[in-house]
Amino acid sequence: MPFLCLHGTVRLVNRDQAGRETGFEPDGDSIHFKPKTPRLLDELPRLRLPYRLTRIGSVNLRMEGIDALELHYSPATAGGGSTHQPRPLADEARNALTGLLGMNPIDYVPPRDVRVDPPVRVDGVRGFILSRSLEVHGRPVVFLFKGAAPFRDGAEAFIDTPLLRKSLNHQMVTSGSSYPLFYDTLFKSLRDELARAAKAARAARRGLWPLDKTKAGFAMPDLAGLQITTPIFPKLFRRAADYFSAGHRGVAEFLEWLAARARADARSDRLLEPNGNFTHLDNILRIRAGKLSMKYEPEDIVFISEKT
Repeated sequence: MPFLCLHGTVRLVNRDQAGRETGFEPDGDSIHFKPKTPRLLDELPRLRLPYRLTRIGSVNLRMEGIDALELHYSPATAGGGSTHQPRPLADEARNALTGLLGMNPIDYVPPRDVRVDPPVRVDGVRGFILSRSLEVHGRPVVFLFKGAAPFRDGAEAFIDTPLLRKSLNHQMVTSGSSYPLFYDTLFKSLRDELARAAKAARAARRGLWPLDKTKAGFAMPDLAGLQITTPIFPKLFRRAADYFSAGHRGVAEFLEWLAARARADARSDRLLEPNGNFTHLDNILRIRAGKLSMKYEPEDIVFISEKT
């Protein structure tokens, strides 16, 4: 199945009901995009929710194949609260993305420094997206590119390696600004190229990789510790944040909690191991001497989409 090409502009600033400027909350793998032809979004299959346009006609994107450190994650049982991964590393991931777009420097509203504080120096950067679907929250899952598109607006397109390397997705992995995150809905040739980029970034100790503890192991006494000191694979962080927000303490019960989730919903965090076996997230984690670790590097596993 080909990708759908949408022309448009990347945006940092929305407007409220009174017409006042109000900032969006970009991070290292999600940013707003205003399509030139919004009706083209209707052609994208959806898993659950439909897309939602803002007052300026933008939609929040989810970048395909990458997972950046969380700046504002709301755990499932946190009652609307928000958590984050270690800062300033999470900020640096966001700044890397906006930097690739030529939008820096950007001011953010204190004290959280998450929401853009208008006016901004640059907004409406020309670009295009290639997408095949909407994710569960209605965000288009995309490869994001800066500049003029080689395809017409609304055209069907295929991504080869040279084009993939021009995407901001690939550049975020290459610079070590983002982890790779693969689902089975992403073509294997594209996964393989992003995996090569991730391995090269790790070998060169670029970006977050010198500090990453996902495979080496990390203490998990509470959520505060993960927020402050431990950069790990963001998908694993999100599960840990859900676990702590449900009232658990320490790492001892974490694997059983994940296993219980999988028993309750067989679709929860299903994945394919490098050896070809299908399993769930709890089976590729281990606890040794009070530390949690993942058996594989993030690029070596493939998660199973709800589509499958």
